[in-house]
Amino acid sequence: MKRIIGLGLFILMIGLLSACSDNDSSKEPASKPASEPASEPATASAGDDIFQKSCITCHSSGDITGGQVKLDSAKIHADFQKKEELLGFVQKNMPKSAPGSLSKEQYDAVVNYLWDQKQ
Repeated sequence: MKRIIGLGLFILMIGLLSACSDNDSSKEPASKPASEPASEPATASAGDDIFQKSCITCHSSGDITGGQVKLDSAKIHADFQKKEELLGFVQKNMPKSAPGSLSKEQYDAVVNYLWDQKQ
């Protein structure tokens, strides 16, 4: 009986941990093959959609509320002198649960969105 309860708790914990992950592989692949064309242009509006799907669990930005870390446009511009510096940082480190998992076009769109936020 103890084994059954222990196994049940273990399965429950696995389910809870997978539900907390922001990397939902059932919605879309983490990255696209290089030969596949980008479906989303690197625009700020596309960046907003990608931010909602990939970043909101950890970050808030502008009027968008989400995770515990609010992104501040003034701080972004103080920390990164050029948009390319921000892009390099985001590509290397985000999303925290799966760094480098977005396509180049998705990273470009998110960075355009963040860079163009009101200061």
